[in-house]
Amino acid sequence: MGLPVRTASPFIQNNKKDNEMNLREKGLAGLLCLASGWACHAEPFIDDSRTSLRYSQFYWKENDGGEVGPNRDEWVQAALFSFNSGWYRDLFGVDYAYGLADALHVGHEATSISNLEAGRSVQSPHGIAKPVEAYLRGRLPVADGYLQLGLGKKSRRYGQYYDDPFSRILPPSTLGTDLEWRAEGRALRYSRLTGFSARNESGWSDTLRNFRGQRIEALHLAAVEWTLPTTSRLTGEYSLAEDYLKVGSIKLEHSLALGDERFIDLAGTLGAQQDAGRLFEHEGVRGLFEAERQHRARYTDLSLKYRTPTYTLGAAYNRVRGGDFDRPFFRQDHGTWNSSAKLFYYFGAEDEAMVKLMAGMDFSAFGLPQLRLDSHYAFSDHAAGYRDFSRREFQSLLQYRFDGPLKGLSLVWLHNRFHTEGVPDGVDRRQASRGPAGIVTHHAERLYLNYVYSF
Repeated sequence: MGLPVRTASPFIQNNKKDNEMNLREKGLAGLLCLASGWACHAEPFIDDSRTSLRYSQFYWKENDGGEVGPNRDEWVQAALFSFNSGWYRDLFGVDYAYGLADALHVGHEATSISNLEAGRSVQSPHGIAKPVEAYLRGRLPVADGYLQLGLGKKSRRYGQYYDDPFSRILPPSTLGTDLEWRAEGRALRYSRLTGFSARNESGWSDTLRNFRGQRIEALHLAAVEWTLPTTSRLTGEYSLAEDYLKVGSIKLEHSLALGDERFIDLAGTLGAQQDAGRLFEHEGVRGLFEAERQHRARYTDLSLKYRTPTYTLGAAYNRVRGGDFDRPFFRQDHGTWNSSAKLFYYFGAEDEAMVKLMAGMDFSAFGLPQLRLDSHYAFSDHAAGYRDFSRREFQSLLQYRFDGPLKGLSLVWLHNRFHTEGVPDGVDRRQASRGPAGIVTHHAERLYLNYVYSF
């Protein structure tokens, strides 16, 4: 089956975005080309490189269960070419990826589409054709570790901000600069982000903006990681969307070895978010966030997991206080929360206490080590400002990774039931939130087919 590209979708719709690349972005593209041409003569640059082509088809059938939420019926396909070079003279390298995506079918009853951007209607979405990654990296040995610098477009990952490369058929990415120092058991990381490329849109990048459409100059992300001699790990993070929102957290993890490849993993996180200046919408955002004089929310997250090579069992508890923990760093942000309460949506309303039970296993005992099933059930029964509040989520994830002649092929079935009920009490809360911690119901059946060929 070929990969059609609609003439009205990526190439015409996004000429305007492509023509708006500023000089710095064009300069980056030129540097990447120059670096590639120069470094092709260096053997480690090519010999240590990784090149792959991924073809994917996703089919999603989703509804709101008769409540408030999305209704989707989409079948989409995509191809993603990726090249990650080795290091030239152990000093620099380049990463590049380009993606194409288009619709195979969108049901006539669908009112929302997620993997692509709606065009004249949901049933006529735009395709995608864009560089997903264009990144120049360099490193220098310092003391007992190394210092790495990077510039360009890529998917970045922090506890408080994550360009999730798996949740949609093509990944989101951000435009910015990175600095990282890493040595044995220790790491310092910093990123400054100035642009965002949504997972369902073409183009190079968009300016970071709040819900009023005002520009946010930059998102700053900083992290400190320290692995202790006791097999414990301490991670602290601080993030700031300039004049808009700031978030901080500290997380302690510890693993207990029980012998025979059995472990108990313990984790605890304290975190908070609050408004950070004139760009924050204290007047509220219609349909998403209620007006508030100041935004302050904090949370405590605790988790315990027992794992063996074949199965896992676990439980988690999360409690939010002070306000709803539900604000993204910018309008286009898909949302990240380094908490066990970040599921299909957030268990993040004020005074909401979530309990989550988890289990997973592979089927190696039945002669099918490539087959794995993971599931969880989460629930809460109180949130400030709501009467008769309850939130529930059940999710199962069944995946099979082929081996032998079909190595690289994987099939995944995700089944999810997310349901929230609650009525504003008219005193502490005058309207129901429809944000990530709001009154939302979402039932989903998702099928993922991926085939990755590595050159």
